Amino acid sequence: MTFIRDSFKKASFPIFLLLIIALIPPGVISAQVKKTGLPFTFNYSKTQYGASTQNWSITQNNKDFLYFGNNDGLLEFDGQHWKTYPLPAHTIVRSVLAVNDTIFAGSFEEIGYYLPDNEGKLVFKSLTPLIPQPYRAFDEVWKIHKTDLGIIFQSFRYIFIYRNGKVYVTKPHTSFVYAFKVNNQILVVDKGNGLFKLDTDGLTLISNDPVFRDEEIRCILEKSPGTLLIGTFSNGLFTMQNGVVSPWLCQISNELEENVLFSGIALGNDFFAFGTIRNGIYIINNDGLIYQHINRSKGLQNNTVLSLYEDKHKNLWLGLDIGIDYVELNSPLSIFSYKYNVESTYCTIEYEGRLYAGTNQGLYSIESSKLTNNNLDARFELIKGTEGQVWALSKIGNQLFCGHNYGCFIIKGTTAHRISDIQGFWNFIPHNKSDDTLICGTYDGIVVLTNNGDSWKVQNKITGFNESCRSMKQDEDGSLWISHGYRGLFHIILKPGLKEVKQVKLYNKGYGLPDEFPYNVNKINNKILITTRSGVYAFNVVKNKFEPQNNYNQIFRNQQPFISEITKDAEGNFWYFSLSKLGVYRLLEDGSYSNVEIPFYPINKALIPAFENIYIQDSKNIYIGAQSGLIHYDPNFTIDYKVSDPVYLREVTFGKEGNIRKRLNPPASLADSSSKTGQFVADALPYRFNAVTFTFASPGYEQQGQVLFSYRLKGYEKNWSAWDKSNFKEYTSLPEGTYTFEVRAMNAYTSEGNAIAYTFRIYPPFHRSKIAYAIYLLLLLLIIAGNIYFQKKRLEKTRIKAMHNHQKELEEQSLKFREQSLIQEKEIMKLRNETLMNEMNHKNKELANSTLNLVHKNKILTTLRQHLNDLLQKPSDTGHHKHEISLLVKKINKELSSEKHQEAFDAYFDEVHQDFIRRLKEVYPELSPKELRLCAYLKMNLSSKEIAPLMNISVRGLEISRYRLRKKLNLDRNVNLIDFILSF
Repeated sequence: MTFIRDSFKKASFPIFLLLIIALIPPGVISAQVKKTGLPFTFNYSKTQYGASTQNWSITQNNKDFLYFGNNDGLLEFDGQHWKTYPLPAHTIVRSVLAVNDTIFAGSFEEIGYYLPDNEGKLVFKSLTPLIPQPYRAFDEVWKIHKTDLGIIFQSFRYIFIYRNGKVYVTKPHTSFVYAFKVNNQILVVDKGNGLFKLDTDGLTLISNDPVFRDEEIRCILEKSPGTLLIGTFSNGLFTMQNGVVSPWLCQISNELEENVLFSGIALGNDFFAFGTIRNGIYIINNDGLIYQHINRSKGLQNNTVLSLYEDKHKNLWLGLDIGIDYVELNSPLSIFSYKYNVESTYCTIEYEGRLYAGTNQGLYSIESSKLTNNNLDARFELIKGTEGQVWALSKIGNQLFCGHNYGCFIIKGTTAHRISDIQGFWNFIPHNKSDDTLICGTYDGIVVLTNNGDSWKVQNKITGFNESCRSMKQDEDGSLWISHGYRGLFHIILKPGLKEVKQVKLYNKGYGLPDEFPYNVNKINNKILITTRSGVYAFNVVKNKFEPQNNYNQIFRNQQPFISEITKDAEGNFWYFSLSKLGVYRLLEDGSYSNVEIPFYPINKALIPAFENIYIQDSKNIYIGAQSGLIHYDPNFTIDYKVSDPVYLREVTFGKEGNIRKRLNPPASLADSSSKTGQFVADALPYRFNAVTFTFASPGYEQQGQVLFSYRLKGYEKNWSAWDKSNFKEYTSLPEGTYTFEVRAMNAYTSEGNAIAYTFRIYPPFHRSKIAYAIYLLLLLLIIAGNIYFQKKRLEKTRIKAMHNHQKELEEQSLKFREQSLIQEKEIMKLRNETLMNEMNHKNKELANSTLNLVHKNKILTTLRQHLNDLLQKPSDTGHHKHEISLLVKKINKELSSEKHQEAFDAYFDEVHQDFIRRLKEVYPELSPKELRLCAYLKMNLSSKEIAPLMNISVRGLEISRYRLRKKLNLDRNVNLIDFILSF
């Protein structure tokens, strides 16, 4: 039914409606609990939810969050997160009831409710102070109901009615047992007095049947209008009609009597669920037929079921003595798992009233009549001798063949007869549609099986081909097509007699096929089809090439990257596997096809990769091999896959460690045209809180852990994130601005709910705030004003400075002129000095020349005089000579004693040595001319040998003259005479 509804996207409404009416068997729509297989069950241990083991009651609020009355307090589950809210006295929460977002709770001498505070945190508000003082010792509160009278809190001692801010008390005649809500009425059992109805007038007796006095009533349910179904603790089920109570004689009553009933609820569509103390839960229809029995051996954590609750998606929650379990009743999928002795299933078939499952541990079977849970202890049984890997099951003629890792078998009932021990039988193909000759693909080639009338045997192995033949189909001409995942596509022609291969052709590229593997062989309507990454092909023998099959490519046009296996059912629908994904193209009334994939999304990951398999028994029973067992699918099970689950922000945390601000359960913000920004800003925070973490949840409980989320932060990022399971998102170091965080959720059936938005603002840091900018503006204005003021001051200073500089420049110019004048004068003086120096040098030279000439002359004259004196001393006869010599000597003496040359010397000397002799006379007036001349010679730094001739005395006489000169000059003996003269 689901397939038909989901696939009629192109058909007109009248056709769709007529087909539904024609195909739905009577009563199918109302039957929403499967009998075949076990519903998927998910366990939540105390380690997961973080509270005590016992869970006494269950409820669901308007956000679809679940709440459990737990020994540790109120336990909340939003689909992703668990949280416990203890009572102030830390007592056990026995009863809970959600009314919108208010959670009423009852405990030991405590009643009240949890309500979110301004921060979104659930806070308990006690109503006990409203109870009159004499009635406050009321023990445990076991039931809470919402009625027109108000909120009913029921304990064994009293019933409290909370209405309009007051609590009203109803007392029992003896003591209350339990109160039940049936058809919006409160029915309460008064121990020893019977069944009463609670209304505005108080308690009204309905029945005083002994069953209400003698039995502990665990549940009262409406079986049908005017008929009540009464569950007792240890005596099974009763019915009450027109006040008459009678036992309900059926199998379920016996089961509940034996296993002790503890809890019971009415499910939708006339089904009931009962929880026992000893043996889990029973789910029955209105006729008492057991549809499901689930206990610890079939997936529950514990056999004691303390509470039951049907959620808004019509699935069942169990509060156990140890843990919490979720039973996915409202699903067309169920499973035969290891709880039925079945594990990874590679092939399935129904044969002669038995269902066979080929697994990795052997071949198992069960009687088809026991597939439903009417037979509570039914299990698949291993067929002895088939232990190991089973690959194939084929019904050929009236016999069942089993392909096995260790050979092949003929299966009859629960026995297996081995035909061959050749390893690895993949498949069985009747040769040219003959049931007496089979072509069998094995691990390393092809084997021929024949039937001689009495038994099957291996005739021979076909020589010439030794590849694995797992995927093999026979064409209409008797040739074989074999797909090999790594080599390509083999086309084999056999010789008559089936002894050897006549021809082998390998297609791995070209001939119209795409270059990329794999090539998958399928046979539809007796035609060989090759499915590839580029579509569906068929071989044209005449053209010797593969050609695209446009009709199939049109049907499978949206399947990427390729389809691995296609199976056509009796209704003309195409079931397919594509990359570990299962789907069906449903044939519509107008001849078109509609792809249906959604029902299989929850199990796609459970399929066996590369060994996906499906068995279509009939229109109601589809068996799918999975890693964890054998999955059953009922297409007629109605469910609305388009129903989406809401998404909620559970917590927003601003800031970092040590500087955190939290918002619990913050409301989503919507666009608000009245606000200046067009958005409602939920939070506005200082810049130090610019790191934010969002935690979100979606109460989608189907297929645990399959909810996906996508999110984005508008103002920071443009695109939505990829879908993933992460239920939180963190942003760090956000710049200032207004942001809107959006998040959306997708459930296990890919139904996407509406996105929610949360808008918040991060204020800029102080240095970028409006106040800071105002300060910056003020400072800027002050700076500008100051600049103008100081500019004027500076201009005035500049003007004054310019005047001073001009004056200074004038002074400097004048000084420069003076300096230049002095420099010129110095230059002139220098030139003069140089001239004088040149003149002095010239006179020095003349003085030196004169002195040298004088020295030379005196030396010559002295020498001549000496020679002449020597001649005069010698005797001579000639007196005349003597006279002449005497005259010559006189002339020489005259020349030597001449002062003329000496006067010239004195004149030159004074010019050169700046009046040396004059200054010497002034200081030492007692010096004689001869001593003055000696001083002049010493001033010229002449040696004694040079001075003696100049003074016409001997060297000895010169030494005496120097001695006398020292005395007149009063020189100390340590003072050098020449140094003194030179320094004077």
